[in-house]
Amino acid sequence: MGVVKSYLGSKVYYRPQGFLDANNASLIITPNDIKSFESRKIKYVSIDFEKVVSANINAIRFLNDIFETLYKKDIECCFFNANKSVYNLALKIENRFFNIYESEEVEKLFTSDDIIDKDIYLCCINNDENKNLIIYHLVKKGYMPISVNSEEDIKNKDDAIVIKDSIISKFSNRVSAIVKNNIVYFYFDGFLDTSIAQKFDIDYFRRSLSIGFRVFVFNMNNVKGLNIHAVSFLSKLGVESAEYGALMAIVGLNAKNVQPKMLTDLEVVGFLFFADEEELMKSEALEEAKKNMDVIYKKQKKITKELVNLLPYFVNSTIDTVELMTGIEAKKEKPELTKMELDLSSSSYVASSLGFYGDIDGMVVLIFSEKLTKRISQILLGEEAKTKEELHDIVAEFANIIVGNTKTEFAKHDVEINMTLPKVFDDLEGLKSLVADKKAIEVKFYFDNEEFYFYLTR
Repeated sequence: MGVVKSYLGSKVYYRPQGFLDANNASLIITPNDIKSFESRKIKYVSIDFEKVVSANINAIRFLNDIFETLYKKDIECCFFNANKSVYNLALKIENRFFNIYESEEVEKLFTSDDIIDKDIYLCCINNDENKNLIIYHLVKKGYMPISVNSEEDIKNKDDAIVIKDSIISKFSNRVSAIVKNNIVYFYFDGFLDTSIAQKFDIDYFRRSLSIGFRVFVFNMNNVKGLNIHAVSFLSKLGVESAEYGALMAIVGLNAKNVQPKMLTDLEVVGFLFFADEEELMKSEALEEAKKNMDVIYKKQKKITKELVNLLPYFVNSTIDTVELMTGIEAKKEKPELTKMELDLSSSSYVASSLGFYGDIDGMVVLIFSEKLTKRISQILLGEEAKTKEELHDIVAEFANIIVGNTKTEFAKHDVEINMTLPKVFDDLEGLKSLVADKKAIEVKFYFDNEEFYFYLTR
């Protein structure tokens, strides 16, 4: 296998040729190369896969290990021009320390110091989390991308850059769920047995409960069956959720593949069964669960020195994100330890909570003024949010961006933290039941006199 290496300012290109396996992958980026990157002040390492005929998963894993080392040296890595086979292999790497760009033209948007004078369109990107990360990084580079649902919506296509298949990786991401309309969905497939305990992120589930989620849907349309070990594990989740009054719904499970007693055991601990999602959405149980926002509290854990040490990571990522998305410089008051007493006299706020766990656990609460949220919506939507529902979606998407940037910052400092997807509250009344009497570190910001509150608690 041949490798062509070339330097371009603060970037180095590698252009391998032929078949890529673990043995010859070691020839692409050598230990001597890594040493030279620091002296040359390299910021980007880009690998062009255009002339790679095929590769195996061990080669991609080997490169990913090197990329992790480079990432901790603040060097960003990526693939581009990968064929479908290599692209699919890259997606199998759970904790990717590299981004994937569909072409060299797209790669240059993210890695070049020069601004490319073309319109940029994000087309048909169904993964909202990935789309938001792409938007964030493009805005950070000085671009204003336009999001469209069809290529027919693209103007002057010949003089535009269209992004469809690029991926901005979230490092060390163990979250195994999606959130739609404040409902947490878990997806299962195959036969469920004792391995479910390793596949299911129970800490994520517990943090989701603690930050206010009250409806959990276990989609089992693709489950072939389950045994007593899986039932025992799910029963444990049912018992834990009962403390919070949460709805646990199993959707699409073929009862013919399960012993009746197992279904009864799950019903006893509170699971409800629905033929499909449509039946769930029309059910009285779901309506009742949405009303049940009260939390049965456990004794709050103390605010520790370790938790306080995490504050700069959260605060800096939040400030950088808001400043970037609004173009407004933040004014920050000094952090203070306080009891979370929310002023309910004003309805002009939208709030979000998210949990984190790993080396330390806790919760972050973000409270946005509606005016500030509308300014952010001009970036994410291309226009100002007009309805409460649109504001709700913007806060969720924006909180996701903050989560991604915070996790990225943690990874650089070898802090093992995982974070839930955000729970959004339409008003402070709903949030109050979650945080009543909690002590928290409060940081108050002003963006053009618009208030933004940040709370770190446990």
